Amino acid sequence: MTASARLSEFVVKTALDDCPRSGLVQVRRAALDTLGVMLAGAREPAARIVREVARAEGATPVCTVVGTRLRTAPTWAALANGVAGHAHDFDDTSFALMGHPSVPLLATALACAEAEMADGRAVALAYVVGFEVSAALGAALNPGHYQRGWHATSTLGTLGCAAAAARGLSLDLAQTRHALGLAASLASGLKENFGSMTKPYHAGHAARNGVLAAALAREGFTASDSALDGPQGYVTAFGEAASLGAALDGLGQRWHLVETGVAVKPYPSCALTHSSIDALIDLRRRHALRPEQIAAIEVGVTRVTAGVLVYPAPATALERKFSMQFCAAAAVVDGRLDFASFEDGDVRDPAIRALMPKVTMVVDDTLSERLAEHAWSRVTVRLTDGRVLTTPPRGATGHPDRPLSVEALYQKFLACASTAIPNEEAAAIAEQLDHLEEIPDIRALTSRLAGDVE
Repeated sequence: MTASARLSEFVVKTALDDCPRSGLVQVRRAALDTLGVMLAGAREPAARIVREVARAEGATPVCTVVGTRLRTAPTWAALANGVAGHAHDFDDTSFALMGHPSVPLLATALACAEAEMADGRAVALAYVVGFEVSAALGAALNPGHYQRGWHATSTLGTLGCAAAAARGLSLDLAQTRHALGLAASLASGLKENFGSMTKPYHAGHAARNGVLAAALAREGFTASDSALDGPQGYVTAFGEAASLGAALDGLGQRWHLVETGVAVKPYPSCALTHSSIDALIDLRRRHALRPEQIAAIEVGVTRVTAGVLVYPAPATALERKFSMQFCAAAAVVDGRLDFASFEDGDVRDPAIRALMPKVTMVVDDTLSERLAEHAWSRVTVRLTDGRVLTTPPRGATGHPDRPLSVEALYQKFLACASTAIPNEEAAAIAEQLDHLEEIPDIRALTSRLAGDVE
């Protein structure tokens, strides 16, 4: 049986009740976090540009573009919501995927559910099968796939979104195989574009192409059954996957939603900066650190991290999200990183500008390169009085082993949502998402997601 056929069996035959209850809790948490960052991202330039093009296309007004009054075709809504959700780089991550699962998957699931006038269970199930497919592929192909330069949010996420859309549009086994095969040819996304608008585009790209692949397959469009694992197929082109068979065998037996989970971000920057941000905020608090006391900051990181955080002197807000020098300096000076830290233009705070050259990032070969630990870091701060402060390697706040509390996640959602909709609407959305599977018509949720962002 080909990989496409095995994946299709899982996508078509899985029921929501097959997923462990703890996995469904993760789905609801992911939906709350994801819709919050979509609302917050609606005002960002990348999201605005996509909406302008969607309006110019004049597509049929079927689906909600979150945070706005725009309604458009499912593919355009998936693209627009995907870009908005990733615009702040504040959305969750999966260490199996080595990327961002929930924004593209929720953008896909909501577009399909609105188009089909489906219920909340359909959204939850589409998310579950899409998450498991993308995480299984990630577990098989990573870290080599990611280290080759591919942005897994898009390259692996396109397959996950095609799986989600296939389930959301009620495709049969044959149609689902064709959708996955077509998605294999639509998958793309380069890490070289990190620090630009194209990075958040990748999340929308995955969602849009997942919906497109499923919609075409439903109408009879075909693809090769061996598009994934054939000699000139997806796996060969995107990396070696000796463990592909084991990863696919585990579908429906092990659940990545439960075993590897997602990391919810406390800071709107690349997840690979978060361990060091946590450490420096902690040192600042415990030792009452002031910037003028610091002679040097050394951050030991994995090779994966060193290859991603490539902007020691960032020139834009988007580049700052991938700058260890900026994030470390801001953590010491401000004791926080939030939306205000990434307003566009030059770094204005002279204290941050002065501290950034004192921050160095080095590869620490003692750190684990395991998927669950590749984002860890070790921080050493040398003070002008000769003292040396260090922190042990650890996962950041929000890591599956250190999850955000229910209250912290709720407060993050409110802070994000309030940028586009009234607080009372945000609170009502949170209440609905706490019972996502019980929503009889998803339009009862999406109607609340329409805001006044142009």
